[in-house]
Amino acid sequence: NLPARLKMTHPRYQDIEAQRVALLTNENGDAVIRVIAGAFGDTPGPGNTHTPISLVHVSLLPGARLALPWDPTYNALTYALAGQGTVGLEGAALTMGQMAVHVDGDYLVLSADETQDSRTQAFEVLVLGGEPIRETVAAYGPFVMNTRAELQQAFEDYEAGRLGQIPADHI
Repeated sequence: NLPARLKMTHPRYQDIEAQRVALLTNENGDAVIRVIAGAFGDTPGPGNTHTPISLVHVSLLPGARLALPWDPTYNALTYALAGQGTVGLEGAALTMGQMAVHVDGDYLVLSADETQDSRTQAFEVLVLGGEPIRETVAAYGPFVMNTRAELQQAFEDYEAGRLGQIPADHI
């Protein structure tokens, strides 16, 4: 979603290759933090966004615990890509395919279970967040706008092919 003033911004595609993503680890070396967009401390990610957000991919080895510094003015979500663990100060269980909303404050707490399933060796999570937009939302299908009229326009633009194209890979 974007604020109303940016809703009609021209679409764009960013190809963020793995070697451009900033890699960090915790003091114990049992967590890898990939900064994709926004920043983690003083380390920026390569993703260019229209509004202030953070997007990081965290890999936690079995039994690892991470207190991820977080801007408390940002919303925060954690989506489990693989494995299982807990999130938040209360240690709520989270497993592959589930999402948690954080209300932790200055830190997001993530922990990997001592044993992971046979498909993965780590608890893999995406941590997403950003400044709240605090505007009315009208959503239908893949479109998120502010009014019903804007949704109708979005569908008309889609049907007319005005929403842009993802460029082909150049090998």
